[in-house]
Amino acid sequence: MTPDPLHDAAEPVAAPEAVRAGRRRLLRGGLASAPVLLSLTSRPVTATTCTQASSHASVNMSRMDQMYTCGGHGPDYWKQPQHAQRWPSRFNATSSTNNNNQFTPMNSNQATLFDDVFGASGGYAGMTFLQVLSLNATGGRDGLARHCVAAVLNANAGLTPTDVLSEVTAKNIWASFVSRGYYEPTAGIKWYPDYAVPDSPMGGLIAWMRTTMPA
Repeated sequence: MTPDPLHDAAEPVAAPEAVRAGRRRLLRGGLASAPVLLSLTSRPVTATTCTQASSHASVNMSRMDQMYTCGGHGPDYWKQPQHAQRWPSRFNATSSTNNNNQFTPMNSNQATLFDDVFGASGGYAGMTFLQVLSLNATGGRDGLARHCVAAVLNANAGLTPTDVLSEVTAKNIWASFVSRGYYEPTAGIKWYPDYAVPDSPMGGLIAWMRTTMPA
């Protein structure tokens, strides 16, 4: 009888259980030894979308085409004694008031003074960063000073992008406010601590700075 190559072709033979088990072990071993790709990009636990002052100011006139991630902390966070150790190493906080209602340094280094960072003109002579943060104000001059201090700490802690709110920008905001009473995020727009001219719901220095401080 003539062999039929189509009929007599060897059918696939199921691999013995031992072979299949070996293949499974090999597969598992390969997966276990395979490199795992991890994202090295750090992101603050609490973060929000933010944008540069110039883009934020013109939100009603043009689309915000430069978006960033901000994870800064507000003044009420940085003033808490339990967070003093999280201050960037360049700055020194103080502990809460003692029985004599005086601020006591946490270490041998002198606490950071507001005027040493922002300049004496129109500043808070003799007041530390923590004392300014602890001012009882949410707006106006004191409120702006509190947010400027928080902005400097955030920038140095790497919590806000330098393109959005760097230490230099925070200093420029304060210097402009002291000399002119407002800050111009872009030509033709004036930001005061609590409002903008022309009037805009997105305007105002403190309102914008808070968008970089979600926590």
